[in-house]
Amino acid sequence: MNFGKIASFALGPLGAALFGFITLPVVTWFYPPEDVGRLAMLQVAINFTALLFGLGLDQAYIREYHTSDGHPALFKAAVLPGLAVLLLALAPFLLRPTLLSDLLFELESWSISAMVAACVLAAFTVRFLSLILRMEERGVAFSMGQVLPKLFFLLIVGLFALCGAATNTWHLLFAHALALILVACGYAWALRRVWWSALQERVDRQQQRQMIAYGFPLIFAGLAFWGLTATDRILLRSLSTFEELGKYSVAANIAAAALVLKTLFQTLWAPQVYKWESEGSSSKKIRAMNHYMLVCVVILFSLVGALSWMIDILLPVQYESVKYLLVPCLAYPMLFTLSETTAVGINLARKTGYSVAVAGVAFLANAGLNLLLIPRFSAAGAAVATVLAFWLFFLLRSEFSARVWESFPRREQYCFTTIIVVLAALTPLLGNTIGVGVHWLWALLLLFFLIYYAGTVISGIRLVREKWAGRNNHE
Repeated sequence: MNFGKIASFALGPLGAALFGFITLPVVTWFYPPEDVGRLAMLQVAINFTALLFGLGLDQAYIREYHTSDGHPALFKAAVLPGLAVLLLALAPFLLRPTLLSDLLFELESWSISAMVAACVLAAFTVRFLSLILRMEERGVAFSMGQVLPKLFFLLIVGLFALCGAATNTWHLLFAHALALILVACGYAWALRRVWWSALQERVDRQQQRQMIAYGFPLIFAGLAFWGLTATDRILLRSLSTFEELGKYSVAANIAAAALVLKTLFQTLWAPQVYKWESEGSSSKKIRAMNHYMLVCVVILFSLVGALSWMIDILLPVQYESVKYLLVPCLAYPMLFTLSETTAVGINLARKTGYSVAVAGVAFLANAGLNLLLIPRFSAAGAAVATVLAFWLFFLLRSEFSARVWESFPRREQYCFTTIIVVLAALTPLLGNTIGVGVHWLWALLLLFFLIYYAGTVISGIRLVREKWAGRNNHE
């Protein structure tokens, strides 16, 4: 995949992060934390259903695409089982139309339940139709599936505000549902020839059974990781209040801007690693990348910790605790990305079962920590549980990789990530007590890392400049 293709696929996460960052202040100024918490529960439900009812067949479609002669038939084979199961799962809710809204939001409303069902179906549609664009390497169109829901949501919320419409849970959820439906309809229209052709094809039952056999185990790996990333919100909703859930969700969504780094790195990393392996030069280059990523992670963590007080400028006063929750919420994108460089040996050794086990153990640890900490510390407890669970996730992936592939130096990264994690866990617990002092602690840590890694930072900047200059000269 050349630079242009990579850039087109990068538009999705970059654009989604940009519009997400713009949307957050807008939403917080017009909606109370309770409503933002209910929106977070809707997003958790959408992610769960898309993962569960996809049956792993989205991954099976990608796996079989290049070896299949009939792409429309392959698409039909991938979509139909999950869609049928999803419709069957939604059918019982017709007997009690308010059940979905009551389960998710503690509200008795048939219209909100209908919006939840519409969101789930629209998200499922976008997920599978976008696979066609992904496999055809239509990067810009694929990226629109990530950008447009954020953009439409922002426009609809802004329209409500300009028109002076009531700003309550119903309007916030309606904006999210309408945005997803518009994108699903746009994808369906743009790809109408493909899915219409698929409808007329006959499904190869043997191929479909092979796809289900391939995809079904992936459900459990996906659910384990989903549990690792969603348990905090689910248990906050059950053990605390929607207000605390709303504050925590705002912090998590701001931290999600770092997911751009994770997404871009994953896009580039895996193909490059396999290329290095084929050339017989993977070990040294992987260690070098691991070192650069460690430097990037500890400096970014420290920088955000030192500057997170600036969040108060953007958000209303009722969200003042968000600045302390933000740092531990960085654990998911930052420690996950770092673990991608240390856990590469698991994939190179073809021991992917370890990845499932690691996700499962980290999920159980996260659930246990949340159950222990949320009743006492609410959103701060969920933040502490998150950073500790992802630290465990990082440690386990690194250790398994060192054992199934080849050993590599880990003392430095374990030492520095421990310092980061301990201070990140203390930040939401002590922030309200020592106030600005916590930001000074992060600033001192940032200064230490900048001095300690000065040589690495300078060489990294020089390397990027050389690569960029070389690309421009080539062009």
